[in-house]
Amino acid sequence: MCDQSSEAEVLPQGHQNEESENPSHPPSNVEAEAAAAAAATVGQMEPCADDWNEITAQFFDCVKDLKLGELVHDSTFGLLEAMSAIEMMDPKMDAGMSCNREATPLTFDTAVETGQIKLNNLLAKESIGIIDAVYSCTVSWLEGHSMAQTVLTCLYLHKPNRIECKTMRSFSIAIQKIINLIRNFIIRANVYEEEDFQHSSFDYNLSEEVTETKAMNMLKAAEEELIKKTKDTEDEREREELQALLARVRFTRLLLHSLVGMYPLKQGNWRYGQEVAAQTAVPLKTEMIDIVKSLNGALELAQAIEKTIELGTQPVEGSDAPNPMGFSMMVNQRLLPPTFPRSTKIKDRQLSIQYLTELIQRIKHACKIANCTSYHAALNFLMDFNKKFTPCLLSRSIPQTLYLPAGRLVFGVKPLIEVLKESVRAFIAPPALRPDNPLYNNPFAINCINSFFEYHEQTFYSLFAICGYNRARQRDHLGLLLLNFAHLQDGAERVDVYLHSLTPRSENSRHLACFGTWVFYHCLRAMSFYLLAGLELELYSVHEYLYIFWYLYQYLFSWIVSALTRAETFLAEQEYAADPKAAKASQKKPKSKKRKTKTDVKEILFNEAMEMLCGGYYKALVGFYKEDRIPEPLPLFDNEQVRFEHRFAPFANLSTPPPMPYSEFRQMKFIMIQSPATELYAAAAKHFHEARMLLETFPNPDEEWHDIVKVAKTNYVMMNLLASGHSRQSKQPPEFDFSCHRYFPIIKQRK
Repeated sequence: MCDQSSEAEVLPQGHQNEESENPSHPPSNVEAEAAAAAAATVGQMEPCADDWNEITAQFFDCVKDLKLGELVHDSTFGLLEAMSAIEMMDPKMDAGMSCNREATPLTFDTAVETGQIKLNNLLAKESIGIIDAVYSCTVSWLEGHSMAQTVLTCLYLHKPNRIECKTMRSFSIAIQKIINLIRNFIIRANVYEEEDFQHSSFDYNLSEEVTETKAMNMLKAAEEELIKKTKDTEDEREREELQALLARVRFTRLLLHSLVGMYPLKQGNWRYGQEVAAQTAVPLKTEMIDIVKSLNGALELAQAIEKTIELGTQPVEGSDAPNPMGFSMMVNQRLLPPTFPRSTKIKDRQLSIQYLTELIQRIKHACKIANCTSYHAALNFLMDFNKKFTPCLLSRSIPQTLYLPAGRLVFGVKPLIEVLKESVRAFIAPPALRPDNPLYNNPFAINCINSFFEYHEQTFYSLFAICGYNRARQRDHLGLLLLNFAHLQDGAERVDVYLHSLTPRSENSRHLACFGTWVFYHCLRAMSFYLLAGLELELYSVHEYLYIFWYLYQYLFSWIVSALTRAETFLAEQEYAADPKAAKASQKKPKSKKRKTKTDVKEILFNEAMEMLCGGYYKALVGFYKEDRIPEPLPLFDNEQVRFEHRFAPFANLSTPPPMPYSEFRQMKFIMIQSPATELYAAAAKHFHEARMLLETFPNPDEEWHDIVKVAKTNYVMMNLLASGHSRQSKQPPEFDFSCHRYFPIIKQRK
């Protein structure tokens, strides 16, 4: 009865009625199959063992011929399925996987309970090892890694107030303040990208209750204690370790003092980009001298620290921890975002100290922006700074913060609009900005000029900020900024026309294209930098060099020289018209033009040399094309016009200078290629020689000038050799060596 009743429960309703009428009737085959299917549906029966086939051996036999990284492609197993077929608990993909390194991540409390870290009575070598490891983590963080996987792996930084050792407690708090200052500098400058910096502090306190002044006083007290211990000890080895530890504590204090002095906000904290102009005060020149002294002291101590690295405890071989005691690499693993965690390798101690040494030298140079009172000088300073030092994010952020500490106030005092007006006045001296001109006090002219700068202030602010980004991002941002220059040029032209209409007819000086020339000059500089950055970043193929150097030679550098010369001429005319003695003598003596400052003369000379240099490359490349020495891509896969328009796409929206169409380049190339190759090489040699002569005429050239002179000399020799028939039978493509200069290569031709 039990079997029949249980069977009746799973059978359909119709079958139950039939069985109740005739219980002795056995179930048919159909009924048995229906009952089995129903039982599988209701009871979720496990499949039989016969339904599973063991394929492990066959699987490994099939994949034994695959190399590491290779995938088997099937119509039902493509790349999407392969990316999804990741084994769970893979340490590269699963943030919760402990990688069998630490069964339970070590925290500050558990480390104290188990005696794995000391809170007091630390040996000098143990303190040295911890401090060196913390600086290695700090450098790794500055290079773009997460704070949770670098600096905050040091357990001493989690609860520094519980540390009983005065030296380690003061150092831990000071490092937290240094990290917070660095983070504030970078966030405030806002010239970083995702690959540069991760600003999250993962809600760690970073000793907010302790002021920077108190942290420095704590370090000073720790120094005095170490000095006393050094005098009292008689052991030579112990004395050497204590002196090394003292150097590290003093280095930390000087570094903290320098950053505190440079940070513009004297009170409160800068959080989430809030602008507190009332609390802003940039360092004065006297304070800047004190900051540079502190940096010099830290630089000397960094060299001493580098020599005593071996005195501290060293990392265990095969371990990811930068020091045997005080670090837990997995302590913050659960704080990481739900993405694939980055593989973080802590930087070597020796390399970290060298990094800090170079960083201090860059910061020292960055402080010189305090001497750049004009916008033009500050812009040139940042451009030269990026060229000379290839700086890190912190040293790029410091001059940005010093120059524009709050909002649009230069040095926290003068509005950026006023600085831009002074820049125009120094560049070309428009009559409307000269106090001796009637337009200077004209309310309509004043309102027009103020409206122009208020509307376009953001463009010049962005141009200044672009100089703080890394080299690759600078080019990307410049391409976008050139779209704004089209509106800026239109606005400048309207201002010039309106001011010209307000100028009295009796005035000798007319207001023609003054603001337009100034905007035109900055636009040309941005365009030339955009093209040259592509050479530095190796974005162009060799067969593209021809139209890149053609554009620079025929248009950009010649237009820059023209704009500078026009400004110089206009300035001389303004000075002549304003001088009453010169006006009286105008009937007797010809008009004499005063040259501008040596800086402007140097800039004109430099751009003339750049024009000649690019002309040399252009004609040399035409000669190589003439002799089929430059391989070009197959026509099936290439369209030169598409490449040309893509390279100069950011210039398409500009009205001044007008964008050069591909048809003009093709026509110029056709005309040039009619000349014999030897004549083209000789013309290129002449250009290189003229560039060299122009650069050598100016006294006191800087390092970049020397490099360009070397490039011009070498290329001059090579072009003369090619013009005389050297390697004429060879079809080897020329080599372009950028090791001497980032923009202008040395041309080499093998036989």
